[in-house]
Amino acid sequence: MSVLVAESLFGLLRGLISGTVAFFTVMLLSIVYRYFTDEKLSSFIGILFGLGFLGFSGGLLAILEQPTLGGAIEIVAVSIFIVWGVNTGDKIAGKIPKKSAASIINGIRGGKTAYTTIKMPNSRLIYDMVGRPRIPESLKLELSEREFTLPADLPVEDIANRVKRRLITDWGIGDVELELDQERKVIHLAISAKERGLSAAIPEGSVAVPIECKVIPSNLASGDLVKIFLENKEVIDRIEVKGVNEEQRVITIVADLGLLEKIQSNKSSLVVALPYEAPTHPVISVEQKSGEIEDFKLQKIVNSLKKVGVADDLANKIVKKVQAKLCKMDPPVSTRLIKAAVVEELEKNNPEAAKKLRNRKLWELKSF
Repeated sequence: MSVLVAESLFGLLRGLISGTVAFFTVMLLSIVYRYFTDEKLSSFIGILFGLGFLGFSGGLLAILEQPTLGGAIEIVAVSIFIVWGVNTGDKIAGKIPKKSAASIINGIRGGKTAYTTIKMPNSRLIYDMVGRPRIPESLKLELSEREFTLPADLPVEDIANRVKRRLITDWGIGDVELELDQERKVIHLAISAKERGLSAAIPEGSVAVPIECKVIPSNLASGDLVKIFLENKEVIDRIEVKGVNEEQRVITIVADLGLLEKIQSNKSSLVVALPYEAPTHPVISVEQKSGEIEDFKLQKIVNSLKKVGVADDLANKIVKKVQAKLCKMDPPVSTRLIKAAVVEELEKNNPEAAKKLRNRKLWELKSF
């Protein structure tokens, strides 16, 4: 009896020693296997590997032919440690971020960037899709200059599709037009709200109001600007039409609560369509040296030309030519390009003034 007890204790001791070694060996194997396959290592495979690593594979047959209590206890103890090592390694591997390993592998390959960053344009350069519901300005501000990190080895089309999917799923946008150049820079972004009828176009604090009219112009359409004469002699001056029902002679406008009280229960005696007022010149988005983007005022060029002695007539002539060049460039235009265009035109008429303007430091030209 004492012999069996001693043999059992000796087998347990050997099992604890061998099991500790097997635990760390199989745990490492489990971590590597889970990380690269994203699957848990089988406990059976772990036991076979652990026992084989400790040299039990050759001795198992001898133990089975002449089984001893100590040998059986040792194998059971080692197997318990191995299963514990498999589970522990699997848990550790699940907490290791994949990006860290990708960066390591990427460094071995030669330090190439594994990820690329797609930066959204400034909110002023996020356009509305033509004929689609507009999104709120607050959402454009939220998306302004936001960055998306994506794998660098994807084709440009796949990167654009992934960004579109993120915008649609994460921000609830209805549709997206996105164009990237070969350097993965956004050159065009237009978005629209989901098709929700009129409610998507109503700003906060306003309501859509139908007005019954005696007379409305033919071919009046949504987006037209009108002047409405009410039967109670009130006049609604210059307001945008949101909907037209020619058959029932009803137009829909968006009004704030103050205007709603004025037109409540009132019919229109006459609706007059107003001409569309196009801007006198296209708006030019300029990128300042600080990185800020703002609408550029052409009068700033005139002021700078006057500082170097250019007459008003020549300054206005140069501004028109520079404006035509800038409008052909992709926005935003840098202040450096604006100055270069002005100097180039000025050299043709007044080389001396052009030399003065060129020698002025960019930060001194506050008008630029």
